[in-house]
Formats: sequence, structure tokens, C-alpha cells
Amino acid sequence: MSTRILEVRNLVTSFKTDRGIMKAVDGVSFHVEKGEILGLVGESGCGKSVTSQSIMRLYDEKNLVRYEGEVLLEGRNLMKLPEHEMQHICGKEIAIVFQDSLSSLNPVFTCGDQIMEALIIHQGMSKKEAKERAIEMLRLVGIPSPEKRFNQYPHELSGGMRQRVMIACALSCQPKLLIADEPTTALDVTIQAQIMELIVELNRKLQMGVILITHDLAVVAETCNRVAVMYLGQIVEEADVNTIFDNPRHPYTMGLLQSIPRLEGERARRLHVIQGTVPLLNQIPKGCRFRPRCPYAADICQSEMPELRQISDTQFVRCWHVEHIHNGR
Repeated sequence: MSTRILEVRNLVTSFKTDRGIMKAVDGVSFHVEKGEILGLVGESGCGKSVTSQSIMRLYDEKNLVRYEGEVLLEGRNLMKLPEHEMQHICGKEIAIVFQDSLSSLNPVFTCGDQIMEALIIHQGMSKKEAKERAIEMLRLVGIPSPEKRFNQYPHELSGGMRQRVMIACALSCQPKLLIADEPTTALDVTIQAQIMELIVELNRKLQMGVILITHDLAVVAETCNRVAVMYLGQIVEEADVNTIFDNPRHPYTMGLLQSIPRLEGERARRLHVIQGTVPLLNQIPKGCRFRPRCPYAADICQSEMPELRQISDTQFVRCWHVEHIHNGR
């Protein structure tokens, strides 16, 4: 029996703008297994958040965006479902935790009301049942005095507390897939660690699939089973977490890992910098998208885009020179 919860096949997300059609996500494919945490990493602007929100079809499809490809949730293609069916799936079977809890929670409703809403809509609970379950969820995510917090408004809580409320909202209906979009942004280091420990613990306890979107490679190393590295709307490398850190094969992945500060005795070492910046969507270069910033670029990189190809049982890389830069860190 398959344990695959989510499978994304050649997802393309195109936005309609004054400058024409812009592809923010271009041919992305990956999958998530039951009980697995998949890390989606890359620089700001590489398409991580757009990918996650495209899975849930959160953008305005009438006026703003066009989707292509397939998003299979346990075999059902979400891209083919009418809007009213997607409304039942979002929040019930797929839930998302956004990076800014203060702007994501409604300031005019109490924390308890916002958790109850999903339970009443998706689970058909009475208000009494929903309240009991909401308090139970607040206790599950480690909020002290949950009965008191139930009646408080988001602005009355700290950033870490609000993020826990967001997680309680997301997990209230016990979804099959949780998308955590940089859930520790703007939190101090201690609270970041607590939030990540909570997500890992709930992942194990509930056996749901998790997509963790982050640019923090230390968090990835501690929490993820597999990693997909994105650059300019495409996945450039995918592998299990140990392979990514021990044997990266794409120059961009290598650059990200070399940029991590390391303790190397008393000798100071200047941090590695990936030259250049991520180009705008209307300035995507021909051929390999990483070519202008790549130290291994050659003529073929300028004329032809490499495919994401399998180089081992668990590793996929989008590069023309992967054989020549093996362990080239």
C-alpha cells in the first residue's frame, strides 16, 4: 500500500502582470510520504512560498494566476477540482502555517473562535464540542492556561504564543499534510527551537506529511528527512538530508552550504558568497538559470537548460557538469 500523501507533477504557476505573464514556478515536481518532513529551501524569491500556496490554490484564478500540471493528494488531482471542493480540502486535509502570525490571525476574533471556526465548518461540531476541542488543541501545542488563552485576542499574546495558536488552527482537523511556511520568522532563537520541536513532535505523533519551507539550513539538518533545493522557480537538487549535506552535487547547493559559518579553531575564515543576485522573473537567462552565478558555467549552460536527472537511488540534480564537480566543495 502506497504511503505517498502528496505528489506534485510539473507544477507551473504563472502570474498575469502589467509586463506580461511571469512564471514564478516552472515545472516543479516532488512528493511527500506519510510521516515525512520534506524541506523546501532556497534564497528569498526562488518560489518556495508560491509553490506551497499553489498546492492549496490560494491565488485568485480568475484575475491573477494560471496553474498548470498536477497536484495529487492521495491520488486526487486538486487542480481539476471545482473551487467549492477545494474549500473543503483546505483546512481539513491540507493546512498551512504562515510565517507572520500577527497578520495571519484575525485581530477582531479571539484565538479560540478562530480554532473553533475550522472545527464547525469541516467537522460539523457543535459550539460546545468545538470549544472543548479548541482548548485541547491549545494544550497540545504547549500553551499554558489554555482556557484563559482561548478568550484572548492575538495582540494579547507574544509572537511565540501566536505561532502556537496558528499551529493549533492548522492541526485542529488533523490534516494529512501540513505546510509550514517559514514558521519561525521574526521569533527569537529560543522560541524558534520550541516551535520546530513542536512541529517535529506533532509530525511523529499524528503521522502527517510536512512540507517545511525555510532558508535556515541548520533547521533542515535537524528536522527534515528529505530536501528539495529551489532556484528561480525550479528544483535544482533533491535528496535525503544526509546526502545533501555530505555530498551536494549542484553548484547552488554547494554555495548555500559553504555560506554556513563554521567553527574551525582559532583561524578565522571569510564566509563564502554566491556571486550576483537572483534575477527578476522578466530577466530569466536562457539555458541554465544559475549560469550567471555559477563558477562551472560553460557554453552548453548558456544555450540549453539541463533536466532534473537522477544520479543515484535518492539524489536528483539539474546540472550539465555534475560528473565533473563530484564532491567539489
